[in-house]
Amino acid sequence: MRMNKFYEIKNEAKDTIDIYIYGYIVSGADKWDESDVTYKDFQCGLEGLKGTETVNLYVNSGGGSVIATQGIVAMLQRAKDKGVIINATIDGLGASCASFLPLLADNVFCYLSSLMMVHKPMMGVGGNANDLQDGINLLNKIEDNVMMPIYMAKVNDGISEEYIRNLVNAETWLSASEMAEIFNITILEDDKELVACTRDREILNKYKNTPKGLKFEDEIESEPQVPQDNKEIENLKAKLLLECLI
Repeated sequence: MRMNKFYEIKNEAKDTIDIYIYGYIVSGADKWDESDVTYKDFQCGLEGLKGTETVNLYVNSGGGSVIATQGIVAMLQRAKDKGVIINATIDGLGASCASFLPLLADNVFCYLSSLMMVHKPMMGVGGNANDLQDGINLLNKIEDNVMMPIYMAKVNDGISEEYIRNLVNAETWLSASEMAEIFNITILEDDKELVACTRDREILNKYKNTPKGLKFEDEIESEPQVPQDNKEIENLKAKLLLECLI
């Protein structure tokens, strides 16, 4: 069993694997925070599947790296190709790349209080016009070849690709009932109270249409703490650098 505070894989039974994604999905093997989820975490959790298992995926995430998520999608698809059944539940928030990740599952569930956010992929690009155009081309490929096929494979009858693209272009936040109207998602009548991941709340501030209740600014601001030692100063520098990058 691999366990962190927010990321966890449990082998509850011989043929059942529970995977909890309650944090930010990051590229590479290094984590900025214990709640982060990496491609390596999934690789360790899913290796050796025989095809008779059921994977239960639980999501409460503000998203993260679309490239890392693309790799996770590929691993889950390979598991499905073997015959593994994947069930996904949006426990709280499925935003950005954490919106299409659970839709890869055979069966998708959410609670009455669950939220989903879809938007166009984003990245930081520097350089000349050619570099910027390369970045645009990559983002378009990710949207067209990764995101849209997963969304469209899970839409209800009568929902067009143009309709989904309009939602993506507008950065749209969906309630549980709206999710179920658009996608083949079953609403679980029982509600679920979740503790939000603070770091995800900070990340969500960058989106233009974030519901007020999810913004970090709605929390009571406390007096800034003065770093007491070099380690604390380095941690603060790393946090500031991360905020600049995302």
